[in-house]
Amino acid sequence: MATANYPSAYLALMREVMSDDYDAWLAAQDAPLFRAVRLNPRKISVDEFLREFPDAKRIEGYPAYLYHVPTTDVSLGNHPFHHAGCFYLQEPSASLVVEALDIQENENVLDCCAAPGGKSTQILSKLGGTGILVSNEIDPKRNQTLRFNLQRFGEDNLIVTQNDTKTLGESFIGFFDKIVVDAPCSGMGMYRKDPSGMKYFSTNNILHCARMQKDILENVYPSLKEGGVLVYSTCTFAKEENETQIQHFIERHPDMVIEDLPFSIGREGLGDLDENLKKCRRITVLEGGEGHFICRMRKLGKQDERQPDLLQPVANPLIRNFVSMFLDDSIRGYLVHDKINLARRELPCPSKINVVQAGVYLGEKIQDRIEIDHAFASSQIALTFFKQKIELGEEDTQRFMHGDTIDIEGIKGYVLIGYQGKYYGLGKGDGRLIKNKFPKGIRVFQKFSENR
Repeated sequence: MATANYPSAYLALMREVMSDDYDAWLAAQDAPLFRAVRLNPRKISVDEFLREFPDAKRIEGYPAYLYHVPTTDVSLGNHPFHHAGCFYLQEPSASLVVEALDIQENENVLDCCAAPGGKSTQILSKLGGTGILVSNEIDPKRNQTLRFNLQRFGEDNLIVTQNDTKTLGESFIGFFDKIVVDAPCSGMGMYRKDPSGMKYFSTNNILHCARMQKDILENVYPSLKEGGVLVYSTCTFAKEENETQIQHFIERHPDMVIEDLPFSIGREGLGDLDENLKKCRRITVLEGGEGHFICRMRKLGKQDERQPDLLQPVANPLIRNFVSMFLDDSIRGYLVHDKINLARRELPCPSKINVVQAGVYLGEKIQDRIEIDHAFASSQIALTFFKQKIELGEEDTQRFMHGDTIDIEGIKGYVLIGYQGKYYGLGKGDGRLIKNKFPKGIRVFQKFSENR
């Protein structure tokens, strides 16, 4: 039984949290892990998805875009639809954090602890190409993972930043309509997936995490505009990191009020400190998730607003000529750490903010030419404006994702490579064949069709 290795102090904590449902929670620890495919409606319809995955089933009680597919995450991750940004692999209850924001078009949104990117990609789907997302991750390696996942979704209404939350809060005063703080935590909701995390269980670790969470909430508070919504979440069960954290935050900021969540999944928050904390939700294995705490708050007090400086488009004639020739004159080119980024809108860039991606990544200027990166292939700009596109059948798609050259005549220059209308890769034709630009690190050696 899985619980045989659970720390006794952790079981005591869960007995207090789960109360009368403790025995049921304990018995459920050996149940299969909860996994889901979250569809991206910007790139795929339900009908298109079900044609490719006819055994997929809606996850009852959860939002309509969540499906269970009876195959492995590896198989799904190898599929060209995944590389094209048509879906994201996510634990079901994690999707509820963004649902709690109730995002509307044209809003400015901050995801301040964003890696690996599940919530940011979901926010982009909700924004539908409008508004602005600032997706922040301070850790360099995790920021790289974040950008990789965002690039598959290919939206250009975002900047990716690598800053501490204090700098973020001071640089975007009163700018955001919605903020999500998916805070670093003690991670008890991950124990079933990764039991090695149990070795870090301790009261000291819980209190250490609670101090970090307090600082993050304090730091981003000034950047939430009057009337704006902040959603706080963790994937842990400790009261100190959840209800107690929220209670202390509201005591420091009485203009922040807890609101009802727009869903009923899960159980009420613990209300012994304040009845309003029952409006929070806890999702456990008994509610179809691995473990989440979610709280929605609104700022009712006055808040100054400052419009941040804008990122300045690059004036390089080579880049401008490339954009004009292959894309559209309305697209702005930005140079970010010597890498060319593109967007169809103005993007914010306060002076102290370290922007590592602005819009979508196009590629690099090498001497007198521009070398397009694979990441550009799945961008909305490429899908809308790129002039050369081809679709491959299943066999050639498998070969292309393996890294092989494709024998197709008559194509010269860069070309988007697609499968069933979903574009996932980049090739370069010389008139006789198409050379492969699919990165070595993500090449697929297993047949993606085997486990449909």
